[in-house]
Amino acid sequence: MPSFIIIFFILIMFSCCKCQQDDRFLIRTKEKSPVQTEVINLRRLFFPKNFSDSINVDFSLAKRDEFPYMYFIINHSTRGILTIQKEIDRDELCRLRRCRCDTWCDLELEILINSEQFNIELITIRILDRNDHKPTFTNNRLNLTIVEHAQIGAMIKLEAAVDQDQGNNSIIGYSIVSTTALPFSLRYDLLRSDLSLVVEQKLDRELISSYQFDIIARDGSNHTGVLHVSIIIDDINDCAPKFDQPIYILNNVSETLQIGSIVSHVHATDDDEGINSEINYYLINQDNSFEIDQITGDIRIKSSLDYESKATHRLEIEARDRGEGYKTDFCIVLIHILDENDNSPIIDIYPNSIKNSSNNSVDIFLNESISINSLVLSLSITDRDTGDNGRITWKLLQTSLIPFELIRLTENTGELRTKELLDREQIEKYNFTLEATDHGRPLSKSTYININIFILDENDNIPKFPEHNMSATINEHVKLTNNNGYDIYHLQAIDYDQGMNGEIIYSIINNDDNLFQMDSKSGIIRAMVEFDRKQQDTYILQVEAKDKGTPSLSSQGIIKFTVISRNEYSPVCDIHENISWSIRENSAIGTVIGTVSCRDDDIDEQNGRISIYPHWAFFDIPFEIVTQQSNISQSITFITISINGSIDREIRSFYPLFLIISDHGNPRQSTNLSISIEILDENDHCPQLHIESSFIIINRDLTPKLFLIHLIATDNDKDSNGNVTFELSPVTSPEYIHLSLNGTLSVQTNSNIIVDNSLILLHVQIRDQGQPTPCLIVETLRLFIGSNTTDWITIVKNNNYEDTSLRLVTEEFQQGKRMAHAYSVSPSTSMYSPVFQYPSSIASLATRKQMFAVFIGSSILMFIVILTMVLCFIDCIQKKTKQNRALSLIKTNRYHSQSSTSSTNGKYSSTPLPCETKNIYENNSTTYHYRSLKAIPNIKPVIILASSTYSHSSSSIDSTTRANTEHNRALTNTYTYTALSTSDDFMPIDFDDHFNSTYDNNDIELKMTTV
Repeated sequence: MPSFIIIFFILIMFSCCKCQQDDRFLIRTKEKSPVQTEVINLRRLFFPKNFSDSINVDFSLAKRDEFPYMYFIINHSTRGILTIQKEIDRDELCRLRRCRCDTWCDLELEILINSEQFNIELITIRILDRNDHKPTFTNNRLNLTIVEHAQIGAMIKLEAAVDQDQGNNSIIGYSIVSTTALPFSLRYDLLRSDLSLVVEQKLDRELISSYQFDIIARDGSNHTGVLHVSIIIDDINDCAPKFDQPIYILNNVSETLQIGSIVSHVHATDDDEGINSEINYYLINQDNSFEIDQITGDIRIKSSLDYESKATHRLEIEARDRGEGYKTDFCIVLIHILDENDNSPIIDIYPNSIKNSSNNSVDIFLNESISINSLVLSLSITDRDTGDNGRITWKLLQTSLIPFELIRLTENTGELRTKELLDREQIEKYNFTLEATDHGRPLSKSTYININIFILDENDNIPKFPEHNMSATINEHVKLTNNNGYDIYHLQAIDYDQGMNGEIIYSIINNDDNLFQMDSKSGIIRAMVEFDRKQQDTYILQVEAKDKGTPSLSSQGIIKFTVISRNEYSPVCDIHENISWSIRENSAIGTVIGTVSCRDDDIDEQNGRISIYPHWAFFDIPFEIVTQQSNISQSITFITISINGSIDREIRSFYPLFLIISDHGNPRQSTNLSISIEILDENDHCPQLHIESSFIIINRDLTPKLFLIHLIATDNDKDSNGNVTFELSPVTSPEYIHLSLNGTLSVQTNSNIIVDNSLILLHVQIRDQGQPTPCLIVETLRLFIGSNTTDWITIVKNNNYEDTSLRLVTEEFQQGKRMAHAYSVSPSTSMYSPVFQYPSSIASLATRKQMFAVFIGSSILMFIVILTMVLCFIDCIQKKTKQNRALSLIKTNRYHSQSSTSSTNGKYSSTPLPCETKNIYENNSTTYHYRSLKAIPNIKPVIILASSTYSHSSSSIDSTTRANTEHNRALTNTYTYTALSTSDDFMPIDFDDHFNSTYDNNDIELKMTTV
């Protein structure tokens, strides 16, 4: 008890001391004071002077090696001298965040005082800053280049000095020290640690090309740091770029803009010329969303914008000219992103375990016994957009028939609960959609989740018989063939549950005599004895159906068996077991294929009643089976098979049918019939020609004698209906073209009556041999016959074919459209009937070209004749005038023939007989041969002229060469010769004007005309 009082008293004293420590026990000391420096006398601190020496007190530190006790020690514990044990570095404590240097660096110590009573005092040691650091620059030398025309007031940002001390001990100012006058000043902001060099006067490099000075950083104790600055004045680039505005503000920049889109354009001007005025733009701060074109200043989107991630982008852009000692300017671009509706609502479903692997589908499994208002799921809907873009409306779709309701808890949360009882037997699965739509503009966004609710089965349905009281018959005197008896009844119950809940086990309750046996799984009841209705004609069985659910459910029923006479006879039919019938395709609906008559001679109604069980080998059977009782005898039943659909032999030619004809005895007796129905063919298909193209090209030089091609046609009919023959229409078929019945088309290409470059239309008649009316079609083939000299490309184009489809050597057929005309005619139709009458006056292509050439040639000839007559008339008038003037000269001067040749400008003239044109070749013959023509560029044709008058000019005649004789009078006509159809590129080598010279086996034909 006394110890408790002492502890309580100590705690009270400690609390009082704690409350008074800020006022009484704050001790100040400077950092980095020497070790053993006295901080405070604790005895005088805690006790009055008149009282401190009279008591015995022992002082100690509460801790030793922990911070901050490791810096202090108490010497002479009775005297209480608190001294420094380890040097204290205030700046290091600030760096390590051991104390708050933005206000005071205080260290708190707990002092244990052991006197008449034990006490704990808390004192605060405030570490005062000592100016133990001087200002320093990162680099003590700085080299700068300034253009000589830098504007007054231009600022050059410098790296400020660093001083780790605080307050007045830190940097208090900067100054410039130089031996010469400087046109610069310093501008600094100590709070922002900004230091700039400002141009105060106009610079002139021709007077002073460089400056050296020192920048002094000074703290409160006059400690200094020196930066040696060297400035070179550049004489070239004297103007700095200037932005049009210092701050660009862009509002409503859509976050959906594509990457590469230009959002803004900054522009700066530079008054320099040439390369000094060319400005490059740089993005200083790192913003991965934008980039700037260095040349144009266009700001483009670099990566996708997202308002939800960052709504405002601040870009710092530098404009830098390309001059030496480039100058810069800076601007700020503020880009405010406009929130677009780019986020769809997000639907979170709880618990997460019910989610499918697909994000938009949820599968939920519920027991059908779940109660009303049970929780199915909880949901939360959010949208990252803001404003209307993030405001969400949500609802369930297809809710008219579902037993669930969506309850809204808050604007963005809700629950799905049941509102009705569930029944799997009625509906085992519900599927509906949860839609969440925001109110974004111009287009809203929606999110859909498909909710699939599966109802799990419970054993809530008992097995049910179709009727509680059931009845059946048993034939008497049925011999047992084995120990398993024979089937007499198939009991069936229905349980709407699933799985084990729906599996039924059947049993007989009152089977004491073991007359009957039941299969517990199938419900088949077997008779185990031979019955005699004279002994007992009625048997009543109590049966039970029980499911396998937990707990198991069951129901009971009663079956009354009546013993009737023996089923002695099996059904008998009037046909054999295997029979074949046939019917023509396309027969009308209702056509009867065949009838079978069957009878059962049992007198009892059940034993004598016949039923039919057909089994077809295919689906979509175009037949129906009708049974009918005979009016004469009730034991006879007629089975009729007729057509009730479309029959096509080409689709299916055979239908097998298996019939089971059974009575209703117990056990039953039956007869089996196998019927084959064959579909007979009709001529309901026409032949079809299979050919790649109806346009056929024949090159006579490749097939000099005979061209063969085999035409192929098919007919889907059978036998004679599908047998195809070919024949040419005699109206349009030339003599040199033949077509055999099997489709082999032959063209005698060496025939003399073939005209090159001719187009021939062949009408091929293709006929089947169907009865009673064959089918005939007429196909039109176009044959073009030519040779190696034919312009095949033009021929193909004129016939609507592409150049790429032309294959002259290896293929005879080209891609094209086939012209076909089909007719159904009787064999008596004449070949010369209007069906086969085609125009017989089809001119060949070559003939039409020849006629056109003759017309053009005749027109040109007529024009030349008329022009010649006019010129001759004018020339005759001139001759008569000149003849009178030259009569005297004709008498005295005789003309002597000269045989010489002159050359003027590379044109040659000679003097053979007048008005004569010759074709001169290597052997002086007029027969030309195509061989060894060589191309000689840039040489004009050399023309050999024939005239009886030597002349230096073809346009005038020297009067001294004229005679007055009839012979000389005939020589007064002057002829100009022009080469026709002579190529500049093909000339014989070394062609000259000598008729008998050797030409190295090179020939040329010169076609001449006179004008």
